[in-house]
Amino acid sequence: MCKNRARSEPVPNTGVDSGCLPIDNLCVNNHGCGDHPCPVSAALIEAARTLESRLEQALAPLQLSLAKFGVLRCLVHEQRPLPLSAIAHRQKCVRSNMTQLADRLEADGLVRRVDDPQDRRAVLAEPTAAGRVAFARAEDILRAEEERFLTSLAGPERTLMTELVTRFAGCDATLTT
Repeated sequence: MCKNRARSEPVPNTGVDSGCLPIDNLCVNNHGCGDHPCPVSAALIEAARTLESRLEQALAPLQLSLAKFGVLRCLVHEQRPLPLSAIAHRQKCVRSNMTQLADRLEADGLVRRVDDPQDRRAVLAEPTAAGRVAFARAEDILRAEEERFLTSLAGPERTLMTELVTRFAGCDATLTT
């Protein structure tokens, strides 16, 4: 049984409780679930979950999440105000979620909304000075956390890992539906 799962479902056609949740993906770690049919995918998913959790925890003292960091990253690097729809597109989320995220960032004093000079109906977002400072601090924290995460890998292994994961992540562009 997967120890880190809150509930489970029966294995189809057996009536046996698998101990694994069907949501997210298959049980990725091997805590009594048997061999995974896709060990590379399972390892990548488990690594991503672990890394995401560690990065979220590292950002918590700044009152930031990875989602908030992503918005600040877009705005700081663009060096101009952006429509929330453009940020949503870049962050691969729906506009309603981006609006809520912008509301939270604005309440935190990290982002402000400004009128679009070219379209009086539109509103743009830009980082505040505090948002730029928070972004810079978050970058340092995330770099340090990644270093801790990858400490067991030598330089060439890190380079190879980056190349392989980047190639793997880009493979969906070659898939047809």
